[in-house]
Order: sequence, then C-alpha cells, then structure tokens
Amino acid sequence: MSLTINPESFSFRKRPVAVPGDLRIEWRVSLIVLMLGYSRAKQASLAKLHILNDAIRSSRANTLLELVVKSGPGRIPWTFRIEPAFGRAIDFVVGDGLAGWTTSAERSALQLTAKGVALFEALKKETDVLAIEKDVLGEYAKAMTVGAVSAVLSAARRAT
Repeated sequence: MSLTINPESFSFRKRPVAVPGDLRIEWRVSLIVLMLGYSRAKQASLAKLHILNDAIRSSRANTLLELVVKSGPGRIPWTFRIEPAFGRAIDFVVGDGLAGWTTSAERSALQLTAKGVALFEALKKETDVLAIEKDVLGEYAKAMTVGAVSAVLSAARRAT
C-alpha cells in the first residue's frame, strides 16, 4: 500500500472565532515569567508552577489556592491539572533565556535570569496587561510556600 499526496484536496477555511488567549504561546510565556517574578527569590518548583497555572485558569481552583494559602497546610482536596501546553511554554521560557533550571527544596525548579527579571518588571508596569493574573499572583505566589505545595500534592495523592 502506498500513500499518495493529493495537493488539490488541501484547503484553508477562514474561521470566525479567534484563537483563545490561553492557547497563545505569548500569553503562557508571560504568565510563567509573572509566576516566577512574584515568587520568592524569583524562582518556583515545577509543582508550584502547575498549581499556580491551574489556579489562574479557573475560579474554583483560585478559591482552592486561597484556602491553601490562608488556612495553612491541611487536607484540602485539589487535583490540579497538568497541561502539556504549559510544559511546552516552559521550554520556550528556558530556550529564550528568560529562566534557567535549578533545584528548590530538592525539586526541579525554574529561576528567572536577568533577561527574565527585565521582562517581569516590564510586564508589572503595564496596568492593562494580564491584570487579573497579576492580582492573583501578587497575592498568592509568595505565600505558596514549599509546605503549601507539599500539602496540595499530598492531598491530591490521597484524593486519587
């Protein structure tokens, strides 16, 4: 059996709906830079980044993040999503030299480089860009400690 390519059958159609912002790589890269910039020492573990990513994407997860941070470590059941697109965006952040790999509390982590810090500062100055995300991260990213991340991870393990 052989496959033949028929170029006449290939077509493009104009679609009336724009690509959602969360599927755009620029949005994700900017979001990761903000997550790292608002975190302690401008670094965060991969687990923390995935938790923050999930918290920003839904109001339910945002409420769970608030409970974790404000009530302290506990048994808050939260099975957060790990998105493949987020992992690819992390690759772009590292590839563009905005962050580098390190370890934090014996976990793989990312830390902003000087170039990443400069982008973070530029994003912070823009009041009409990623305003909701900046509010959430500004309030919770530093408060999301290693203990809080561990509590979420252990609660997620118990829930499954």
